[in-house]
Amino acid sequence: MRQFIAIFAAFLLMPVLMKAIPLLIKKKPGFGPVLLITGVCLALIAGLPAQTAWTCFSSIFTTRKTVEIIIAILLVGVLGNLMKQYGFLHRIVAALEVLIPSKKVILMVLPAVMGILSVPGGAYLSAPFVDQIGDDLSLSAPRKAVVNLSFRHVALFVMPFTTNMLFIPTVMPGVNIYHLIALNVGFILCMHTAAYFLYLHPAKSARVQAGGSKKKAVLDLLFYLSPIYLVVLFNGGFRLPMYLSVALCIGLMLVLCWKERRMFFRYVWQGISFGTLFMLIGVYFIQNLIQNLDQVLSGVVWMFQNNSGFGVLLVISAASLLFGLTTGLSLVPIGIILPLVAALPMDPTYQLLYTFFVFIWSFLGYYYSPLHLCQLLTIKYMGCATGAVYREHLKLIPWLFVASYLLFYLYRWILL
Repeated sequence: MRQFIAIFAAFLLMPVLMKAIPLLIKKKPGFGPVLLITGVCLALIAGLPAQTAWTCFSSIFTTRKTVEIIIAILLVGVLGNLMKQYGFLHRIVAALEVLIPSKKVILMVLPAVMGILSVPGGAYLSAPFVDQIGDDLSLSAPRKAVVNLSFRHVALFVMPFTTNMLFIPTVMPGVNIYHLIALNVGFILCMHTAAYFLYLHPAKSARVQAGGSKKKAVLDLLFYLSPIYLVVLFNGGFRLPMYLSVALCIGLMLVLCWKERRMFFRYVWQGISFGTLFMLIGVYFIQNLIQNLDQVLSGVVWMFQNNSGFGVLLVISAASLLFGLTTGLSLVPIGIILPLVAALPMDPTYQLLYTFFVFIWSFLGYYYSPLHLCQLLTIKYMGCATGAVYREHLKLIPWLFVASYLLFYLYRWILL
C-alpha cells in the first residue's frame, strides 16, 4: 500500500513543484529537474534503499539501448532545426499550396506536415499560416487555435522517430513499432474526420489562388521532404539503428545545403535541446524506479487478473489522463504505465493492443493539458482566451474517448 501512496503523492506533488520552484529560484526549471525531484520523492516515500535509487539513475547512462534512444531523440531535434533554418519548411508549404486548391484541406494538411518536425512547441510554426487561411474562411480565433492543434499531431502517431515511438521499444521490446503505427492510423482517421466536421465543414468554402507548375511542386515536395522520409527508409527498410538513420539525414542536409555550409554547425548546436535531454533522464529515472516497486507491480497484476477487460481499460484511461494532464507530456504516462503493463503475463498481440491503448490515452492527457506547450503557444499567437479554446475542445473530446474504446475492441476482434 505504501508504494501506491508513493506514486500518487509524488505525482500530485509535480504541479506544486512546477509552481513553487520558479518562485524560489526566480526561473522556470523545465520538466527535467521537476521529474528528477519527483523521482527522488517517489523513492523516499516508497522506502526504496538509497542504493536501489542510485542504480535506477545510473543505469540510464550504462544501458546501451537507452543511450541510443536518447541520442536519436536529440538528433531529431537537430534535424528539425536544420530544416527550419534552411527554409525547407516554407518550400514544403509553397508546394502544397500549388497542389491543393481547397483552403480547408490545406488547413488540415499544413499543421500535419509541419508536425513532422518533432520539436517542442512546433505548432507555433504552423500558427501563422492557419491564422491567415482561417481568416479567409471566417473562423473565430479559438476555432483557428483548435484547428491548428487538431491536425498537427499526426507525426506523433505515424512517424517511427518521434520521442514516444523511440521510447516504447525500451519498455515493450516485443512490440513492433510499425504494427503500432498501423493501429494508430485508425485513431488518427477518427480524430481528423470528427475535427473536420466539427470545425471546418461549417465554414465557408475558399480556394487557393496560387499558380505554378504542379510537376515542380511534386518535385519540390520530394526534395524538401527527403530528410524525413529517408529516416524512415534507413530505419524501416535497411534496419539501421534510429540514431544512425537520423545522423545520416543530418549529413544529407549538409550535402543539400553545401553552399550555405558556414552556418551549418551553428544550426546543429542550436538544435540540441538540453531541456529534452533532462526530461528524458527524468522519465527514465521514474520508469526504473517503478520497475522496482514490487507491491505496485503485484497489485497491477492482481487488478488485471481479477477485473474485467473493460475495468482494466478504465484504470489505464484514468491513470494516463491524470499523468498527461498534470505534466503536459505524453511521454510521462507512457513511461509510467507501460512498464506496469510490460510486467503482466500476456501474449504479444495483447501487448500490442494495450500499448496502443496506453499510447492513445497518454496522448489525450497531454493534448488537453493546460501545460501543453503547443497549445500555450498557439493560444498566445491567436490572441484568444484559454477558456474559449477549451469550449471548442469540448466538442471533440467525447468522440475521441469513445473512438479509443471502440478501436481497441475492433482490433481485438480482428487480431485474435
